[in-house]
Amino acid sequence: MKPVVMKKKSSQIATYLKSLAHPQRLHILCYLAEGERTVSEIQDETGISQSQVSQFLSRMKVEGMLGSRRDGRSSLYKITHNPLKKLLKFLTVSFAA
Repeated sequence: MKPVVMKKKSSQIATYLKSLAHPQRLHILCYLAEGERTVSEIQDETGISQSQVSQFLSRMKVEGMLGSRRDGRSSLYKITHNPLKKLLKFLTVSFAA
C-alpha cells in the first residue's frame, strides 16, 4: 500500500476504533449490525436517552459509518461500511458466552 493511501486509511480506521472504544456507541453499532433500526428501537435496546442516541448516530454518520433513510416520520439507520459490519459480527460472536 502506498504511504499516502496508508495514511488516509489509518486515519479512518483510528476514527472507527474510537467509536468502538466507547461502550454505548459500541452497543449501538452491534445492534445495527443486525439490521436497520429507528432511533426509538435503538433507545429501547440500549437504554440511552433519545438525545444522546441522536448525537451518537449523527457523529457516526458524519464519520462515514452509518447511513439513514426516511420512512414516513421515522429515520432508519444502518451500517454502510461492510468491513465494519463484518468486524462487529466477528466481535459479537467471539465474545458471546
